[in-house]
Amino acid sequence: MEGISTAQGATSRQGRRQEPGRTVMTAGWKGNPAEVQARRLEIVAEEMARLFRRPEVAWLLQHAPAVHDWSAMQILGHMVELISYWRSHVKGMIAAAGEPYPIGRAAEAPERLAGIEHGAAGDPEELLRRLEEEVRAAAADIRRMTAEERRRTGVHVKKGRIAVSEVIERLIVAHAEEHLSQVQAALRL
Repeated sequence: MEGISTAQGATSRQGRRQEPGRTVMTAGWKGNPAEVQARRLEIVAEEMARLFRRPEVAWLLQHAPAVHDWSAMQILGHMVELISYWRSHVKGMIAAAGEPYPIGRAAEAPERLAGIEHGAAGDPEELLRRLEEEVRAAAADIRRMTAEERRRTGVHVKKGRIAVSEVIERLIVAHAEEHLSQVQAALRL
């Protein structure tokens, strides 16, 4: 198949990604995994902005769908923080010489919890602006990386040895896509 698939839309055989209200061209990305990852991350940010600006969801932004769930705002705060956090680890992995760079954290890590809390108390437009900035910087980093940089490895506290390309895929891009799906559920869309 020529296109890509993500958590929020289907890809046609012609490489046109079907999303609510629009079609995104993905043909030609197949041979460039960095471009695929960068664009998927950009699509997440675009979709988050579209969802958060829908007038009918204003009340739902601050309210979690269930007692142990996060609100859409908490998810947004976490997304801003997680992209920055994993970008810094990717840069460390690339810069490390010798021993593999250690990466990862516990779910109770203070910076992770602070991102969630910042989202709960934050302004939606400010957080969307910060998400856009983080995504733009991450996408630029991803596009600039050489093949050798993408192959460099670190050691994740739970997953063990992991390549930069896998950190980008699993801990940034797919993670952001999962949180987009979580926002869609929280907003009942």
